[in-house]
Amino acid sequence: MEKKEACKSGYGVCDRAVMSQPSTPAKWNSRILDCCIDRRVCLCGTFCSMCLACQMAERYGECFCLPLLPTTMLMMRTSMRERYNIPGSLIDDWAVHMFCGPCALCQMAREMKHQLG
Repeated sequence: MEKKEACKSGYGVCDRAVMSQPSTPAKWNSRILDCCIDRRVCLCGTFCSMCLACQMAERYGECFCLPLLPTTMLMMRTSMRERYNIPGSLIDDWAVHMFCGPCALCQMAREMKHQLG
């Protein structure tokens, strides 16, 4: 017979979720100003950034029209950092999107291409 460990809260047996993340933090696959590494992403991000954003949202598993709402690309960047274990903060993400939005969008597209293949 198995012995089950009781919770300290006194409510009986606990199910504990275990989350595993890589032990070392990753980093962005490319720098913010490396826009010309991928010409397609660069051109699309420069001349039709909304199209690129919609494609990225859909590939990321979100609704393709998500970028039409304000601040969603900022939240998607933050989510991407968390998913791929890239260090940074919400303030860093905000600053990058505020002062260099198209470059941030292109960096995110390159990262997704690298991570998802």
